[in-house]
Amino acid sequence: MVYDEYSDDILNAYAKMTGKAEGDMTEDPYYKYFYNLLETGRNYVKYSYVRLVKEVDETWVNAIEEALPSLQHVVLNPRKFIEEEREVVNIAMARNITAESVRHLLAHSNYIDEYREDGTVIPNKILNIYKEESLNTYENRFICTLIAELQFFINKRFDAIFEASKDELGVNFEVGSSIDNYTETVDYSLQIKIRDKQTDTESEFENKDVFARIIQLHRNINMLVGTEFVATMRRFPAVKHPIVKTNAIAKNRDYKACHKLWNFIHSYTHVGYKVDLVKQDPNISKSFEHDIYSSFIWNYAMLHNYMEDVDVLNINRETRKKELDMQGIRQLLEEIVAGTDIPDANLRKIVDNELRSIQARRKQEKEAAEKVVKQQKKEQ
Repeated sequence: MVYDEYSDDILNAYAKMTGKAEGDMTEDPYYKYFYNLLETGRNYVKYSYVRLVKEVDETWVNAIEEALPSLQHVVLNPRKFIEEEREVVNIAMARNITAESVRHLLAHSNYIDEYREDGTVIPNKILNIYKEESLNTYENRFICTLIAELQFFINKRFDAIFEASKDELGVNFEVGSSIDNYTETVDYSLQIKIRDKQTDTESEFENKDVFARIIQLHRNINMLVGTEFVATMRRFPAVKHPIVKTNAIAKNRDYKACHKLWNFIHSYTHVGYKVDLVKQDPNISKSFEHDIYSSFIWNYAMLHNYMEDVDVLNINRETRKKELDMQGIRQLLEEIVAGTDIPDANLRKIVDNELRSIQARRKQEKEAAEKVVKQQKKEQ
């Protein structure tokens, strides 16, 4: 690898950047030369930060958590009653003949075909009585309807809190520069995106907050929806608000808790959460700008460090003057305002006075220079 005195400047600067050589980087000749090129070149910087601010009204979370043990107990131990079905059927289809069936037959002689001498009675039809346990009670239909409405209540809020605008979260940083290096042009672009995955709610720390409680409620309610009790009760009609306070609902501790929760979700008119996207487009401060330019210089020097043949780079050229545009003026003013405790009105007067003073001085200097030129012309 062959270097000349100018390529050595780049490598020396790179060695300082990587810690392989000692020295103040900001006083390095190559660094100062390249930094001037960047300051006077065409630069584009965009930096934005978007974060999700979530606030939850814990009232509804507390109400559901309070009633959930009772609701789970009722689902696992539902009220049952013996359902009896009475039907007159053909004698060949009879399965359960009881004393009541015989009494019914004696009262309906038209169902008898034959009376034999030995006392045997031959019927053609008989009353058949079916008895079985059933869950079709008002209390159970109330619980099943409560679970359905609770699932809708929680899922709506869960989706809004945990699914809102995930793709927009994080940091977006873009930078582009184009400089004329006398012997070459350098175009530089960089884009960095940092996106929040929002998986931290499952961590040990987050398990203590309201978001972890909502996740747990969401799981518990959807588990109740998948129980055999709910699958069975779906065959029966739902109940409507307001709930009839049967003896069980009025006196049983678990049914009373479920009734209290029913009344809560039917009276709760709030959304129950607040999700705000806070978008920030921070100004690029001088220190931030310095770090961006330093990163550019570092990358440029890194490439030269690994190139086999380095072009001549003369850093001993005249320093270019930076043109101050409206964005630069605005940035300077914002830094002044941010760095002082002077009231706005006083600061405005100071800036106005200084601006008029500078303009007057420049006018005087310009007039003095014009007089010198005129005098020189006369003497010639």
